[in-house]
Amino acid sequence: MFGFGKKSTETTTATAASTPAVVPAVGVTDLGTAHGLISLEKRQAISLTKTPKITITISWPDTTDYDVYALVQYKDGHVETVSQFGTKDDRKFTATTKDGAVKHLGDVKRGGGTGKKGIADEVIEIALNPNIVRIVPVAYSAQSNGNGSFRRYKVTMTIDNGAGDIVEIKAKDADNNDSVYSCVPGVITNGDQIRIEKLEAYSAPRSERRPTIDSDGTVRMDTGATNLYK
Repeated sequence: MFGFGKKSTETTTATAASTPAVVPAVGVTDLGTAHGLISLEKRQAISLTKTPKITITISWPDTTDYDVYALVQYKDGHVETVSQFGTKDDRKFTATTKDGAVKHLGDVKRGGGTGKKGIADEVIEIALNPNIVRIVPVAYSAQSNGNGSFRRYKVTMTIDNGAGDIVEIKAKDADNNDSVYSCVPGVITNGDQIRIEKLEAYSAPRSERRPTIDSDGTVRMDTGATNLYK
């Protein structure tokens, strides 16, 4: 599970990485097609049967407040972001892609959530179409809310096709650095089925910058716009 640190009211100055982290291309073990509940390890991938609606849920203890957004890459090369907050350069945000295929269902504050008691969650719904290439969900702990370790609080991402098949991603590689604010749990690629690869990539310490996606699907941490303090 993703471990996020408890947040305080302390605000520190963001410092982006001098050399942005590039998630390397390494050998990935393909587990075939998911049936039932499957939990992925790092450098594992699995296919999920495509259905009319796919749900991404990221959950955490409701005593804290985290945020979720997603980068959506299209065949023509452009990338849209669905979120509930903007960036320092552009305060505007949109919760839905222009084609309506990917929707963020709403921001959840501390103590909120619709799941079981003690757990908060934010949900992104996907109705895939052939123009979408891949989706990169991001879990974010705002610097303005204070420092926190990804290891300390437990956050889980699930991808559910609504037909009884669920892929779960738990982070096991987080360290105790209290100044890491963003995590990309995995990458979802559109095809005949949905391919899900566990990535578990983290931002550089104190970086508030969003990740970006190359045309080949490479995720580059700390190379995008700077998140707006919440």
